[in-house]
Amino acid sequence: MPKISVAILWILLLCLPGITGMAQYFGKNKPSYRSFDFHLSQTDHFDIYHYLSDSSRVVFLGGLAEQWYHYHRQILADTFEERSPVLMYRNHADFQQTNAIMGDIGVGTGGVTEGLKRRVVMPFSFSDYQTSHVLGHELVHAFQYHIIEESSNLNLGAISRVPLWMIEGMAEYLSVGNSDAYTAVWMRDALLSNDFPTLDELGNYSRYSPYRFGQAFWSYIASQYGEQYIRRLFVASAMQGYQSAIEEQLGITVDSLSLAWRSALAAQLVTPEDSTWTMLGKRLFSSENSGKYNLSPAVSPDGRYIVFLSERDIYSLDLFLADAGSGEIISKIYTSSRNADIDALEYTETAGSWSPDNRYFAFVAYQKGKSVIMIYDVKKGQTERTIFQPGVDAVSSPVWSPNGEGIAFSAMRMGISNLCYFSFVDNSFKFLTRSSYSAMQPGWSPDGQWLWFITDEPAPGQSFFFPGNFNLARFNFSSGETDVLATFPGAKNLNPMPLNKREVLFLSNVNGRRDLYVLDISSGKIKRTTSYATGIMGITEMSPALSVAGDTIFYSMLKSGEFQIIKAPVRGLLSQAKIIDPQPFDYRSARLALYSEHFSRVDQNLTYRGVLNPTEEIGMTSSEPQNRWQLDYVGNMAAGVMTGRFGTGMAGSIEALFSDVLGNNLLYGGISINGEIYDFGGQVALLHQKHRIKTGVSLSHIPYRMGYYSYEGEGDQEELVYFSRRIFQDKAAVFSFLPLSRSARVESGLSMARYSYRYEKIEDIRSYYPTYNETGRRIDAPDGFWVGDVDVAYVFDNSKSGIASPVDGTRTRIQAEKYFNGVNAHAFLMDFRKYKFVRPFSFAYRLYYYGRHGADRNTNRMTRLFVGYPWLVRGYDTGEFYMDSTRNTRGIGIKHLIGNNLLITNLEWRMPFSGPFDFAWFRSSTFFSELALFVDAGIAWDTDSTPVAALTTTSDDQRIPVFSTGMSLRLNFFGFIVVEPYLAFPFHQNRFYNGQFGFNVFPGW
Repeated sequence: MPKISVAILWILLLCLPGITGMAQYFGKNKPSYRSFDFHLSQTDHFDIYHYLSDSSRVVFLGGLAEQWYHYHRQILADTFEERSPVLMYRNHADFQQTNAIMGDIGVGTGGVTEGLKRRVVMPFSFSDYQTSHVLGHELVHAFQYHIIEESSNLNLGAISRVPLWMIEGMAEYLSVGNSDAYTAVWMRDALLSNDFPTLDELGNYSRYSPYRFGQAFWSYIASQYGEQYIRRLFVASAMQGYQSAIEEQLGITVDSLSLAWRSALAAQLVTPEDSTWTMLGKRLFSSENSGKYNLSPAVSPDGRYIVFLSERDIYSLDLFLADAGSGEIISKIYTSSRNADIDALEYTETAGSWSPDNRYFAFVAYQKGKSVIMIYDVKKGQTERTIFQPGVDAVSSPVWSPNGEGIAFSAMRMGISNLCYFSFVDNSFKFLTRSSYSAMQPGWSPDGQWLWFITDEPAPGQSFFFPGNFNLARFNFSSGETDVLATFPGAKNLNPMPLNKREVLFLSNVNGRRDLYVLDISSGKIKRTTSYATGIMGITEMSPALSVAGDTIFYSMLKSGEFQIIKAPVRGLLSQAKIIDPQPFDYRSARLALYSEHFSRVDQNLTYRGVLNPTEEIGMTSSEPQNRWQLDYVGNMAAGVMTGRFGTGMAGSIEALFSDVLGNNLLYGGISINGEIYDFGGQVALLHQKHRIKTGVSLSHIPYRMGYYSYEGEGDQEELVYFSRRIFQDKAAVFSFLPLSRSARVESGLSMARYSYRYEKIEDIRSYYPTYNETGRRIDAPDGFWVGDVDVAYVFDNSKSGIASPVDGTRTRIQAEKYFNGVNAHAFLMDFRKYKFVRPFSFAYRLYYYGRHGADRNTNRMTRLFVGYPWLVRGYDTGEFYMDSTRNTRGIGIKHLIGNNLLITNLEWRMPFSGPFDFAWFRSSTFFSELALFVDAGIAWDTDSTPVAALTTTSDDQRIPVFSTGMSLRLNFFGFIVVEPYLAFPFHQNRFYNGQFGFNVFPGW
């Protein structure tokens, strides 16, 4: 899109928030590498959009959706009169490219539900259970939106009154139920750490997961009051806020309910033994020497090095290489501000693997819209190669074979995962299993004969098995045969780690916790090696958490609200192991609330979900995708009449965004007025984004108003006169942008604009106040003119965002513009920014040039460039210290600050002032701010002056830099806007001037 100046950019950002988000001055791109040809399959209540080649998977999806609809309808007492859209993507790499959701989609996002259309947008997961859970969760949100939308005294905006923990917790409770060992571990840890929140704290502090604590809250409400209160409390909260809703519906104060909930959970989940448990091993990584989330340990075969995930650098989850003995960080293998060739790192439910020679490390990432295995050369510190298998939707859990000749991994296609093997010998792929059941988390036996994994396939003769249960299994690499072992019936048995030919370590939640067990292969006996009050686990329920090298094991565990990596001797653990019976899963120990007199339909539905076939009696029809335009957003609705001492005027605005169900086409319209009828402005824009090159067209009418006072006449005839000037821009533009990666894109635009004028004069006024109740007389104004503009730009941005500005990475914009049809000029822009994070500070540097060239570069049809804007050089946007600087004076005149060329450089030191981090000067969960010390420098010149590198000059033909230094405070208002008050001390002609207070509306460069 055309980017003529910062002022034009500000107008576009105000008028076109939805569309410019993908083609802004800076900012990362949403991944976009391919277009999707969706088909439409319809059930009774859902329109399922998909691009699946297997019709049985479409029927499976339809059955799941209808099953969840049937379950949720019983609890929420609501029905869909119109079918709700479900957009299904084959994998997360495709899901990140969706056009239906305009925002960026992170790796940890399993699905999204949008409000006005109630669209559920999600990808397949590696197992049917995971896919079903996400779909069930998201459909709860669809019901929530529908309930509010259909309520006579509510509108969709009322959902903002419902806290996030209520919204997400309800979705988790209705899709998972009362018995959930993973959430139980989180609750038990919070109780034992004496960090269990009140309901008010739950919404004010980000360290409390809205999913986990929200699920436990609704479980308590359903148990104590009955599931009929779920809808009642939700609707009441949307009407009046959750605090008043709780008092009105439940007859109890929020504080009393918080205490009762905590007491009930403690009685249910905490035993006397939980207060005396001890951790086995040495704490290698924790918040004391790393971050609060230290995950997915992977130790090298020789035991010297370990790779793990951590947010130790605060603003992102990165992959670190460390000394396995001391825990000292050696290097960073992956970070988004350095690895621009990678769209994202897959960190949720996979871990990496070392080569047998300790040289290479394999991990999973997203690159150019594909799920790939990256081979990283630890010695060279660079990526050696990338492994991608055509025909596979996603890969997970790569494990290097003991002989180093290949890598086994889990390969997913349309929600079904099988084991796959890549050979380095001949660069070939082959599937090891071909089953309708999922095969995940492979692990080699040391001799390379067996490949252990987990599966949702029942073992022979196993009757106690339901969705979400996982057994251990093994694949014989020589014979190709597969054995499924019963292990603990009804439990999630995960992360198998063979120690030798006789023993396999694995994790299980059979006791309602997450402990480490060892299976004796020959006898089938199982021993429990740990008895932890919390659990050995990762960031999700299915995340791997174990790694073994020789006689040393590394595992991640939840303790005191953080994930720590523990190092322990294997034989030390085994020496304390106790043989236990392979009992079924203990649902009581995993329950989030006691059994009560209130019947739980949620428990009943989820218990028998595996007995009922979701594909039975599901009628489905196929048709062409619907391209109906529907409203996505409407806002800034205001209208009124201004009246008072200054007269009467009009003010109002409205903007709306429409799109089709797939989000391939967007239509934006906005109008506003402020003052008289001439001060009406508006814009209409259409964006087509199905293909990789996004194209659009826009039409706009924008008024610019200014005015000044003057005296006319002489002596007694002198009178005060007000001159009003309006400039109208009527513009048509076409634009396009091509995302090359997450970090780089190419933009282009072509526009034609007509500028016209309206001048008015108001005579015989008696004060210096604007007036609207006197009619101005129209006077002569310049003739209108047309100007065309064509531009092209290359943009690169791999920066990380901090509290109020970027803190690490690089930003670059190189842009060329050509004006035509009345203005013979061209312009060039170069904007380079570098950020370096040195915990906890950040250093920022900018070099900026913008220049106009050509025969009409001095035309008065274009505003002269000004170096003193606060987003360029702070401290020069006030005229109180300017002098009428004529030849040979040493003062600052406005002529020193304007020209056709600008060269700017800035240097900043940034520090979190207030926020959620421990190193912020003031810790706050709501007030986010950043302190900055800055030095700005800039110079402006034109054809009549020469820039010189000097601090002083007496020549009127020379331009020297202007400087300023000072302090600013950037305030982040809930992520919507960042403002920056500052104090700057200008420095010019080798002297400092008095400090200048200012306000920057374009902060955080």
